[in-house]
Amino acid sequence: MQSSGADTDAATLRTAPIVAAAKLLADRGVYGLVWFDAGLLVTARYGRLVEFVEIGDPVTDGVLPLIGLEDDIRALRRTPGSVIDLPAVTIIATPDAAPRLNLTVLWAAAEEAFLLVVSRAVTRSSLEVELSRQVRARLMAEAVVQQKSRELERANRDLEEYAFIISHDLKAPLRAIKYLTEDLETALGPSRDEAVQEGLSRLREQSKRMSGMLSALLEYSSIGRKDEGIETIDTHELVKSIVRSIPRPESMRVELFGQWPIIATLSAPLDMVLRNLIGNAIAHHDRDEGLIRIGATEAGEKIEFSVGDDGPGIAVEYQEAVFLPFRKLEPNGKSAGHGMGLSFVKRTIESVGGRLELKSDPAKGRGADFRVIWPRAIRS
Repeated sequence: MQSSGADTDAATLRTAPIVAAAKLLADRGVYGLVWFDAGLLVTARYGRLVEFVEIGDPVTDGVLPLIGLEDDIRALRRTPGSVIDLPAVTIIATPDAAPRLNLTVLWAAAEEAFLLVVSRAVTRSSLEVELSRQVRARLMAEAVVQQKSRELERANRDLEEYAFIISHDLKAPLRAIKYLTEDLETALGPSRDEAVQEGLSRLREQSKRMSGMLSALLEYSSIGRKDEGIETIDTHELVKSIVRSIPRPESMRVELFGQWPIIATLSAPLDMVLRNLIGNAIAHHDRDEGLIRIGATEAGEKIEFSVGDDGPGIAVEYQEAVFLPFRKLEPNGKSAGHGMGLSFVKRTIESVGGRLELKSDPAKGRGADFRVIWPRAIRS
């Protein structure tokens, strides 16, 4: 036991100068230590070099170069022995001091905390300076993009909820207008003159149109919310049944071509997309003897459906507007619907991770071609 005690005393005597030297270097600002927890909140610090780091604040508030590396830092807990090194980083700690520092982050398992080791950088080459600047700029930019993406998702969600509420709540007063119109017609009886008859007819027609628009808006705002099941679909049979169900002039031809696979996908959305595109190609054709060509091609993890016609086409300057809600290129009343068809189509395709493309230029030739990029595997 005495021998063990003697060894302990000797070890203490040998390490005492090392501890004293380490403390002296820390006090003189050669290095500093910062401990922070899993939430990246600073729990302790040591050394003059890290006095700008506030205990209780996120470590990224004081050490800006760590912004964008939050996920990488947390991953250190799963990879013992790994570190994150940021050499020769400039940190403006005070208005008159901007030292270049080496930053090293590691997971201190014994203390159950992250440890940031900060030391003064002596020299570095111009290449290191530029590389460090570009890396930090990229990480900062990625952090900003992620933040903006979250804000955009939140704004879109709020907008959808607003559209849902508005379209739902406005239907109640429209129903009241409809009933009042019917009561007024009954009260006036057959004695009403032609002007009154026309006015009531127009009121009923506009009320019906507004109700239809609100129903379309309500359905548009709910796209992507419906819990629809995956079904096995023979795409060739699906398209043939759609073609049979849509009226068209006897002289208008429909051709199917390409590869038509059997896939497991959302049946109702795919049916709606193809039905709208095929129906539009027929309804907006300017000749009874037109040709509608519908194709499918397997492209790896995606299926490419195409619906083309030899009709009047869509002018380039209108090709963005046709996908907006309630936009119709024909004069009001010339075509049925509320101008929501292509909006439904585009939104539905994008909600499953697909894409919709349009090619048409009446100045160069007749026709319009819509291409649907539909994923084989639907995102949850």
